[in-house]
Amino acid sequence: MKKPLFSVTLVLVLLGSLLAGCGGNNKNESSPSPSASNSSPSASESAPASENKISGSITVLTQRTDIVDTLQGEFTDEFNKVYPDVKVKWEAVQEYENNIKIRMNTEDYGDVLLIPNNIEPKDYPNFFEPLGDYEADKTKYSQIDAHRFEGKYYGIPMAINTLGIVYNKKVFNDAGVTQMPKTPAEFLEAMHKIKDNTDAIPLYTNYKDDWTLSQWADYLQPASGDPNYPNIGLLEDPNPWAAGKPYNDIFKLMYDVANQGLIEADPTTTDWESSKGMINRGEIGTMVLGSWAITQMQGAGPNPDDIGYMPFPTNAAKLSAPLAADYNWSINVHSKNKEAANAFIHWVVDESDYSTKYQGGFSAKFGADGKLQIPELLKGFQELGVTMELSTPGPDDLNGMGTQIDNDSEVGIHNPDFKKRLIEAAIGNRKDSFDDIMNDLDKRWNKSREKLIPDKYKK
Repeated sequence: MKKPLFSVTLVLVLLGSLLAGCGGNNKNESSPSPSASNSSPSASESAPASENKISGSITVLTQRTDIVDTLQGEFTDEFNKVYPDVKVKWEAVQEYENNIKIRMNTEDYGDVLLIPNNIEPKDYPNFFEPLGDYEADKTKYSQIDAHRFEGKYYGIPMAINTLGIVYNKKVFNDAGVTQMPKTPAEFLEAMHKIKDNTDAIPLYTNYKDDWTLSQWADYLQPASGDPNYPNIGLLEDPNPWAAGKPYNDIFKLMYDVANQGLIEADPTTTDWESSKGMINRGEIGTMVLGSWAITQMQGAGPNPDDIGYMPFPTNAAKLSAPLAADYNWSINVHSKNKEAANAFIHWVVDESDYSTKYQGGFSAKFGADGKLQIPELLKGFQELGVTMELSTPGPDDLNGMGTQIDNDSEVGIHNPDFKKRLIEAAIGNRKDSFDDIMNDLDKRWNKSREKLIPDKYKK
């Protein structure tokens, strides 16, 4: 009998972050692979779509509650031009991270789903069907190493994105911010100018929606300036929450903007959907979100040209932003229509405009030159001196180690709890100091790391 993934109590406090992307599409002529079974060929060996005679009915789970009707309509119609005998039903899942983990304690979690956060690699075969051989396809799809186990990979990113801060150009201009802030100190100075010279909220946390706070934890590469840090340096460091370390720098900024009165007056009343129009209209200066948010903010009001994207402030010598994977498409290991599910995933990634049109990102499939194509929407981001680059995959013996340490320590990197604790402490609702919270996280992390990390990485 399959062991439950999480208890209901723990599930309710686990909330994942979304890395997200922005503009551009990299269509290719390769075709979907015909099967997802262990014995099937890898994606790179699949037959042309015209030769596929695949049929069946699949349910596709999505976190996009806002566009599920469009996906069920025009997007599925495009898929059915290639696979007319596959019936697709889209199901939007509210509070995706929480609810999908509960459903994964059963066999009823769709045919195609998005892999939630904090699943350890050893558990992938219990819940997901392998999509192919990692070595065969690692040069075809970006970042499939993130969900690999024993030579197989279990997910393909639905979009590739980068990380920075969405901002309103007019608000910055009206505030007298003439140069883009690069460091935390410069960013705080800019936020004070917005507060003093405009009516806009300098930084909107979207505190009430939880996942928006959880996103801050993904900014390790920008904070460190090092693509080796997220998957290698972090795990080699016994004290990653200490002063001067990337996690400390990231959350010191979160604490400081709240402590210095640079966020919304009452964080408990924030509203995600309303915030899109607010930043478009110039009522908000900045929001810490992946680049996927750019198109959503541009489309939320009459001022799309006022929306820009800036680097996350850092003390590092290099402005490095990850080319990061959003949620990964996967197949339920219990699906009765795995062939149809696999055909759907590879059509979405290889042939469709899903990553661009619906996720504001670009395809995880490498181009003919072996590179990901940076979209026009992020050219201005590059011009600010940012190097967008892939995070370096860790060695096999560190694969999944960060998740194991996080789960064992109950730090909750992608959980909103300690972020809310920071903001509440910053605005005076708790007695904890910033150092108290960081020291607590560091102590718990280090204890689990010492227990779990291979000896050769211990210092």
